[in-house]
Amino acid sequence: LDGCGFCNGACMAGNSDGPFAQDMTASCPADATWVYHSCSNPYGWLSVVFMVMYLLTFGCGMGAMPWTINSEIYPLKHRSVAVSISTGTNWISNLVVSATFLTMSDPSALTAYGAFALYGVVALVGFVSLYFALPETKGLSLEEIELLFRRPGDGDEAQAGADTFSDEVNNEQHALIQ
Repeated sequence: LDGCGFCNGACMAGNSDGPFAQDMTASCPADATWVYHSCSNPYGWLSVVFMVMYLLTFGCGMGAMPWTINSEIYPLKHRSVAVSISTGTNWISNLVVSATFLTMSDPSALTAYGAFALYGVVALVGFVSLYFALPETKGLSLEEIELLFRRPGDGDEAQAGADTFSDEVNNEQHALIQ
């Protein structure tokens, strides 16, 4: 906290030179060590509580979401390579954030508030773009999900293979019902 320091087991008002005169005589003898900017914050425990709440909610929700979507959206024949590339991109992005945060949070750059704001804006842009671009896959088979992501010109042989597989599944289900 600004305007205080730690001396002889207690926080007291002072500056970088030492405690203020009225506090110095009370509990900071001349031979004691003065450490400026080292007083504890009475609300410091709140940061731990909010960090734990964030980790719990992130782990239950958005922590698993990219991995779930990542395992569903790629065609079966390309899935292993595509998931590997996506995982590598994820970890490289984590590295970029980790490597740039301290530099950007420096007061001569963006400050800590600016760094968090920048990362927040990037996350918000990603969320909005995914909200409009990512279709709902609940209740669909992997083959149906693959058809959701198919574009014109992806090749008729791929569509024919998907149709053949879909027909086989439908025939098996029809046979089981009878």
